[in-house]
Amino acid sequence: MKNKFTAAGMALLLVFAALPIQAQAAAQFSDVKTHWAKNEIKYLSDRNIIGGYPDGTFKPNEPITRAQASAMLIKALNIPLTENTSVQFKDVAKNSPYYQILATVNEKGVLRGDNGYMRPGEKTSRAQMAAILRRAFDLPLDKQATFIDVTPAHWAYQDINGIAKQRIAGGSDGKYMPSNSVTRAQFSAFLVRALDDKMKLSKYHSYVSTKGKTVEQEGFIYFTERDTEHRYSVMKENKETGKREVLLRDVEVPRSDWDYDPRFLHDNTRLVLYNDELYIPYWSGAFAEADEVPYAFDVMKIKTDGQELVKIMEPSGRVMLRNLFIWNDRIYFTDTDGWSPRAVSPDEFEDGTLVLYSTPLGGLGNKRKELVFDARVTFDHYDEKLNQPNLNREAGGENLSVLYDHSTIYYFNKKGVFKYNLLDKKTSKLSTILGKRMEVTETQLIVTDVKGKKHSLKK
Repeated sequence: MKNKFTAAGMALLLVFAALPIQAQAAAQFSDVKTHWAKNEIKYLSDRNIIGGYPDGTFKPNEPITRAQASAMLIKALNIPLTENTSVQFKDVAKNSPYYQILATVNEKGVLRGDNGYMRPGEKTSRAQMAAILRRAFDLPLDKQATFIDVTPAHWAYQDINGIAKQRIAGGSDGKYMPSNSVTRAQFSAFLVRALDDKMKLSKYHSYVSTKGKTVEQEGFIYFTERDTEHRYSVMKENKETGKREVLLRDVEVPRSDWDYDPRFLHDNTRLVLYNDELYIPYWSGAFAEADEVPYAFDVMKIKTDGQELVKIMEPSGRVMLRNLFIWNDRIYFTDTDGWSPRAVSPDEFEDGTLVLYSTPLGGLGNKRKELVFDARVTFDHYDEKLNQPNLNREAGGENLSVLYDHSTIYYFNKKGVFKYNLLDKKTSKLSTILGKRMEVTETQLIVTDVKGKKHSLKK
């Protein structure tokens, strides 16, 4: 038994001989004295989990290999090395100093190979690091989108969201950069935050909004509901207990100077949920004539606890704040290009030019033009039973021909179906289908054409 323990200990020593030496304290590393991860590096160095180089440096910007990351986790979590294992790797010999460590993390499901290859010398990507840390610390997967460059189609989507939600990993300018290599400083910071709650990031922040008639986050769902007197409220419901509370009643919304015959809530209201705030588009001007859709749109916001109701946009001239969503700490919306949309027959196919703008979360300052595109003039309806019981009117705030999904805008017109990528600002044509409405799943865009047939397109 003593020999087995010695062999295991020697394996770790050999691995850490391949890693930087452990002699210096973090305060003595010549290249981390002013580094952003100085405290995290010191934390690990003081515990002999990571060390510096013989020249007195730490080399914080050097990448971590898969074998080195595995060795650090073994030491940080005091995981016993696997003994007498029969597992075989095509690229790691049994007499390799990394073998027992890689066999251990493989057996624990922390780091997995492909077809018998462990790729020990391969640089660890930020996506791989997220998966490794989440498995090693048994953290929950999370489906809430966090970063603008990590979509549900990414293999590590829930891992990355999971460690972000636990305040272990952050990004830069809303991006996580999942394919980038993890540096020694970054891995040190992530590992320390996983080990010690006091070292975690101060708060979690998502850069991607959720939009719909019903939205969900952290075990709660939010939606609008009409009472027996045809008055609307924004509701919050606990999914587990079913307990409901009213966050906002339309009759309680104060009327602003710019509101003319407003409709604050209705059965087609689309809520936009962004972190702890609900953004609620509303009609600040209703119907001028019977064949028009509402002619002015603004937005209000309220905390998810029902506090701090604020009207955050008043029109500069006649602004049509339609198709609204929030992305990377900016509000995006479309305005018309000098025309006033009017109600059209469901069988008509008329295009109108829309301009996509973005503005800071606080209001219309620093407004940027992002895109000009044509989209079919077609809207969902709302049931106006309060004033005219038999009248269904187009809601007007949401084109059925425009759809936001994570970091993409889909739209259709007479020429077909198009995709605009908010990250690279490129537009691509997906199909020549003449669309009537759209919906998305995690992997597909489903377009209903003018004849009612559904088409599944790859996102």
